[in-house]
Amino acid sequence: MVKNIPSKLYKFQSFESKYSIENLRDNQIWFSKPEGLNDPFDCVTPTVFIDTDNEEVMANFLENFSFAKLRKEGKTELIEKLKSQHFQNGKPDQKLLIEADKLFREYSQAQIDIYRHTGVACFTTEFKSILMWSHYADGHKGFCLELDTKYLSERLIEVIYSGSYPTLSPEDWYKAPHRLIEPLYTKSNDWAYENEWRFIKKKGNSVYTYNPKALTAIYFGCSASSENINKILTLPAKSAARLYQMRPSSTEFKLEYVPYHMS
Repeated sequence: MVKNIPSKLYKFQSFESKYSIENLRDNQIWFSKPEGLNDPFDCVTPTVFIDTDNEEVMANFLENFSFAKLRKEGKTELIEKLKSQHFQNGKPDQKLLIEADKLFREYSQAQIDIYRHTGVACFTTEFKSILMWSHYADGHKGFCLELDTKYLSERLIEVIYSGSYPTLSPEDWYKAPHRLIEPLYTKSNDWAYENEWRFIKKKGNSVYTYNPKALTAIYFGCSASSENINKILTLPAKSAARLYQMRPSSTEFKLEYVPYHMS
C-alpha cells in the first residue's frame, strides 16, 4: 500500500478555516472524522460481502480465523467439541457454516463501525488543478502546502477509484487483513481527477504534528488577498519553505506559478 509514493504531496487550505493558520504555525495536520468530509460515501461506503456461500471458503475461515482465535485463548477443548458435534467427513455441517457466516458478518460490521471514528487527512498530487483550487482553497483565495513525503511515507495510502463498492471475503480476515480498511480509501470514479493520497489515524478530529522540514513550499491562490498572505508571512519560520504565487496562464485554461515577491 505504500509503493510508488510521490516525492511531494499537496494539501489545499482556506484562510476561512478557523484553524488553518494555527495548524500551519504549529506544523500540524487536522484529521477529520468521515462525517466532516464532503462525500457522504467517504469512509462509510457499504461493503459487499462475497464468498459467504462457498462452503470451502467458510470452512477455511473457521479453521484459520475462528478456531485460530480460540487456540490463542487456550480454548482447544471447545474446538474439539465443535468438531466432534458439527464436522462430518472432516467438513463443517450446515449449522456450523451458518454460524460462521454470522460471525464473519458481525466481525466485519464491527470493523466498518470503527471507520466512523477514524481520522483522515487528504492530499493530492495535483497542485495546479483549477478544480482543486476552486473546491478546497476557497475559490483560489486560499493556499496550498507542499509536503516532502519522506517524512510521512510510512503512513500514506493511495486512494482507489472504483465504480463499485469494496468487497470483503471471509478469507481476507486471515489472508489479506490490510483489505479490511479499503473502505477508508475507496472512492467513486467521479473523484478520480483529484489523484488523492490519504494519511489515516485511528482517532478522528485530532491533529498530527509533522517535522517542520516536511513543509517545502507554500503556494498562494491567484485570488488570495495581501491581508491573508501576510498572516502566513508573519508566522515564525520553523523551516525554509519556498513561497509561490499562482496565476492564470495568459494563453490556456491552466494555472502557472511564480516565486512570491512582497509588493
